[in-house]
Amino acid sequence: MKLIRVQVAELWRILVLSFAGWLAVLELVIFFRSSTFYKLHEFVFKPYKESISSYDVGLRAQQWDDKQIAKLLYESVRVHCLLYLEDLGNGFDAMKAEHIRKTWGCRCNELSVFDSREISLTEAYLWIYRNNHHKLDWLLSVSMGTYVIVENLRHMLAPYSPSQAIYFSAQHGFYSYAHVGKGATTDHIFSRGALEHLTAENCLQDGSSLRACLARMDRGPSDKLLPFHVQEEVLPFHLRTKFWLWPCTYRSVYENQSRESCFGRGILYPYVNSNQLHVLDFLLYHLRPYGYVNPLPELRSVHFPNHIEAKAINDTLARRLSQSVRVLCLVLTWPTNHLSGTKTISETWGRHCNRVVFYSSSPHVGSPGVGVDIVGLNISDSYDFLWGKTKAAFRHAYRHYRHEADWFFKADDDTYAIIENMRYMLSSYSPDTPIHFGCNFRLGKVTYMSGGAGYVLSRKALQMFITRGIGKSMCRAKGEGTEDYQMGICMNTLNVTDGDSRDHYNRHRFFPIGLEYFLIPGRADFIDWLKKFQIHTFQKGINCCSTYSITMHKVSPYEMHFLEAVLYSARPYGIIMGHPRTKCGNRSAVVVRRGQQ
Repeated sequence: MKLIRVQVAELWRILVLSFAGWLAVLELVIFFRSSTFYKLHEFVFKPYKESISSYDVGLRAQQWDDKQIAKLLYESVRVHCLLYLEDLGNGFDAMKAEHIRKTWGCRCNELSVFDSREISLTEAYLWIYRNNHHKLDWLLSVSMGTYVIVENLRHMLAPYSPSQAIYFSAQHGFYSYAHVGKGATTDHIFSRGALEHLTAENCLQDGSSLRACLARMDRGPSDKLLPFHVQEEVLPFHLRTKFWLWPCTYRSVYENQSRESCFGRGILYPYVNSNQLHVLDFLLYHLRPYGYVNPLPELRSVHFPNHIEAKAINDTLARRLSQSVRVLCLVLTWPTNHLSGTKTISETWGRHCNRVVFYSSSPHVGSPGVGVDIVGLNISDSYDFLWGKTKAAFRHAYRHYRHEADWFFKADDDTYAIIENMRYMLSSYSPDTPIHFGCNFRLGKVTYMSGGAGYVLSRKALQMFITRGIGKSMCRAKGEGTEDYQMGICMNTLNVTDGDSRDHYNRHRFFPIGLEYFLIPGRADFIDWLKKFQIHTFQKGINCCSTYSITMHKVSPYEMHFLEAVLYSARPYGIIMGHPRTKCGNRSAVVVRRGQQ
């Protein structure tokens, strides 16, 4: 009997230890997947320097833009650009120089690349002046971590005479996690007159001679060059991998400057890695909201041959489409994001919806100044119950707003959407046809739309989903389940058509992750779930993404403000973004017909 009691006690001990062990493993798994672990990892293991690879994103040309003013500035404000290679031990600087040459560097009048092993920086200045002074007005010398909007630079320089001895400069502090450079850097812009003065005064012997001479020379206002040097303790960990956004964000948070003036009117962005060079190029020169003709600030100067009058934004076509293609936006959010993602969306892309409604587990959390319409659903915010939350959100939208909209777009609170481009695509389809659009995925025999990329249901598809799918239990009744996959099963069961959202060039418009993964060849090769689920293969390089792309996922609130500024308020100076001539609002198109480019 005693032996039995000992064996039972030992069994209980083993069971308790086993339970405790598995509980500890579960806790560790949860911790390793948490944001707290990510922040701790970033704090202990600071990211290594930028690792640059050689790749080619290809070429792409838009034929609709009016570039006459940009060409006039190109001819009248001649900018010679200098890249100075210092980190040559691993060849990274040389590779990055090639990426610069293919992005912003191609917009310089001349681009010179010098090797620090062969010539000093001041000697490079002297060489450029002696060999090019007759065909340059300004010399731009920037670090390898800088992206320059050359058209905006010319607009800033146009009021100044290049014969005047003046320079502009911006210092950028060194941050161990900025992924670019090895130390603090200084970007310079010298007028032709400044170079002449520096040469005559023998100021280009070395760096100390140059600094001494510049201290006695006129320095122009350099705020638009985004000088940045603050204590790294104030910089949040989660922005380290997207550091080029932080200088403008810092100004808006700590210095009360508008994001639009910084993001949209900036001359250069510091701390940009090689991949971000190409992302910025696509966002600034190719991506655009349909129906918007961007504004143009005035340019008046005694040193510039033409007076360029200001032009207001022209959104006539976009407003017309907003009346004929009405889109209601349903954003699934969480109480912890009410003051970040929810507020940001209401200030950015949500303003372009006919109505935007946020769905959470709580209607009132945080500051009352958020000022957004948050509907509290009686359902858990857990990811495991996202299917139930999605059904409840669509049910609420159908009950309260079905007569206000033609199309119903569901998004997450880290999704950015260009609603004008969605209307442009949808204008070829009837909302009374059962159809839905998104990023087309397939798992087994089930086709569905990626939840992260967002998806849009026609009015008819929503009616069938609510009255037959949910109302007659043709779709999964329980709240558990993967949201997008369960929605796909439901749409398949209801015979709702899977629309093809790609443009005429087979370029995608809905993106389940950031654009960088598609713009940079090879970036998405190791994302197994993307290769496994995608129906239509994503093209690699600059032709991956439609001019009228609609959504992108995993976008931070800071990036949303950046996108809102550059897409709607401030394009590169002198380029008026155009659109192809096409008939809009045609509702007689055949279902599943491809949208325009």
